[in-house]
Amino acid sequence: MQVLLEVMYEGQRDLLSNQTYNLDQLAFASDRIKDAQHTMTAMKAANKELKGMMKTVRIEDIDSMQDEMMDLMDVSNEIQETLGRSYNVPDDIDEEELMGELDALEADMDFESNSVPSYLQPDKETDLDSELNLPAAPSGHAAVLANRQQEDELGLPTVPHASIRT
Repeated sequence: MQVLLEVMYEGQRDLLSNQTYNLDQLAFASDRIKDAQHTMTAMKAANKELKGMMKTVRIEDIDSMQDEMMDLMDVSNEIQETLGRSYNVPDDIDEEELMGELDALEADMDFESNSVPSYLQPDKETDLDSELNLPAAPSGHAAVLANRQQEDELGLPTVPHASIRT
């Protein structure tokens, strides 16, 4: 008899397990359909938006603009070539003479960089400190005051031990 009850309980358990599985599958299928509906709604809205945008953009306009930009670039290149032309430059330039001028310029630059400019040279005026009778600048460390409070590692005055409650 007990074996019969166990078989019945196992059968009921299997039935409930199958029913739960079927309900989960239905809920999953329902969620998938809802997701598909949302996706379709979003795709329809995007399609409508793209169609509206495409009405404002024409491929002929883009081609025309590209052609205009190419023309402008060509004009710009022609302007640069015209500005880059040289005037009154002889065809037979002596390389030795140019190199000599370059060497002379480099020598002038070296001379200027090695000499001290006038604004960095020492003054040739009299010593103003002796004329004003100013005292000499202090040297060494200042004297430490005897009644100075102790300081902690942050530079703050320390609390006396008598004031600390324990």
